Amino acid sequence: MEHLRDSAKKAEGLRTTKRRLSHENLKLIRQRGAARAAGNYQLTSELAKRCREAIREDLKGRRAAVLAEAAEAGRSIRNTRRDFANRKTKMTALRRPDGTTTSSRRVMEKVIYDFYSDLFDSHVHLPPCHLRADGYVIPSVLPSEVRHAIKSVKNRTAPGPDRIRPEHLKNLPTTLVNTLARLFTRYLSEIIALSACCP
Repeated sequence: MEHLRDSAKKAEGLRTTKRRLSHENLKLIRQRGAARAAGNYQLTSELAKRCREAIREDLKGRRAAVLAEAAEAGRSIRNTRRDFANRKTKMTALRRPDGTTTSSRRVMEKVIYDFYSDLFDSHVHLPPCHLRADGYVIPSVLPSEVRHAIKSVKNRTAPGPDRIRPEHLKNLPTTLVNTLARLFTRYLSEIIALSACCP
């Protein structure tokens, strides 16, 4: 048991957190928030300008450091640049079926949930079937499997009727990936149940 504790302590010591923003810039962002809360709009505007410039410089330095690290490790610089481009693309808004757009994370999650529910739900009325209980349990679709499937899609391909590009899918937050995994698990179990009763 002691050996495990020692190993955990050593691992914690070796772990280094790589910050995208420096401590000075984080302090500047906090000052901007305090100025905004105080209602000092002139100071807020000046601090916002300084924040934008400082963040731009920090991210430029971070990008150079990651590219240098990839070159030293012998990894592909092209793939590293592509990873940066993919991470920069954020899904900030989503078009609802009625044509309006939303930027709320919760509403976007519901729109995606409804879309995939409608896509995979069966719209054909089937008579109820009685399954024999053979004890077979369908394994759940893991979020890591969903993430891997999304990452394997080629970039810069034309979107489907949902108008969602692969670059946007690759940047889905964890909550949406978990939601998709739950949906796929449910649909898989329904398909297997239907194939068992209606061969």
